[in-house]
Amino acid sequence: MKNKLSAFSLAETIVVLMLTAFTLLLTIKPLNNSLNGLQERIFWKSLKQTWTKEIISSAKFDKVHTIEFKRRKIIFSEKNNNKVVITLPQTMTIRRYEVIRINETGSIAGRTVIVDSTLQDRPYHILVQLGWGKYHVTH
Repeated sequence: MKNKLSAFSLAETIVVLMLTAFTLLLTIKPLNNSLNGLQERIFWKSLKQTWTKEIISSAKFDKVHTIEFKRRKIIFSEKNNNKVVITLPQTMTIRRYEVIRINETGSIAGRTVIVDSTLQDRPYHILVQLGWGKYHVTH
């Protein structure tokens, strides 16, 4: 008597592997966009927290601070001593170099910094308000 083993044929196995690969390809792009969006939200929260800390520190200790907006990072510094660097996510870039000076009182001059994002149709505008160091992000 012959012994018959039941198994998948090569064609069936290839079809299953192709369907699995296709399904993975459909899920990777939305997952990647979701991850990039999360990184952008983390960046904005980090900017807000560091900005507030620097404004308060400048007024409290009567020291001049600067905020440098470079292409891929934002550098908060106190007379070139203490530096805090916030790196932008891969999806974001600052359009042009800007330097904002925070006076000893915590006040700053008004300025607009434009941040481009590959996830959004329009750029972000960081509107730095004249006076007590506040900013507002518009989109």
